[in-house]
Amino acid sequence: MLSYFPELLYLAPFAGLLIRIAVAVILGKIALENLRKEDIWTRASGVVTGLAALFLFVGALTQPMALIAILTLIESLARGSSTPKSTLWLTLVMSITLLITGPGPFAFDLPL
Repeated sequence: MLSYFPELLYLAPFAGLLIRIAVAVILGKIALENLRKEDIWTRASGVVTGLAALFLFVGALTQPMALIAILTLIESLARGSSTPKSTLWLTLVMSITLLITGPGPFAFDLPL
C-alpha cells in the first residue's frame, strides 16, 4: 500500500504503546472521580479502575485490564460522568483495540 510518509512506517509498532498510555490516563481520571464520591460501591469501582489504569500504564496484564476498562467505560457512559461522552466513546474503542491487538512494545505481558 502506498503511503504519503513511508519513512514513518517504522513507528507503526509503537501505536499499541500510545493507545495503552492514553487509555491509562483517561481511566486514571475516571478513577479519581469515583474515589471522591461518598458511595462505597463507587469508591470500590474507583479502586479497581485505578488499578486497571496502573497496570495498563506499566503494560502488565494488558488484555484483562482492557476488558476491565471496557466495563468501566460502559458503566461511565450509562451512569454519566464529568468526562465528555465523546472522550468516553473514543476510549472505549481504544480499549477494544487493546483487547484485540495486545499491549504493543515495552510491556511486561507474555505473548500467548
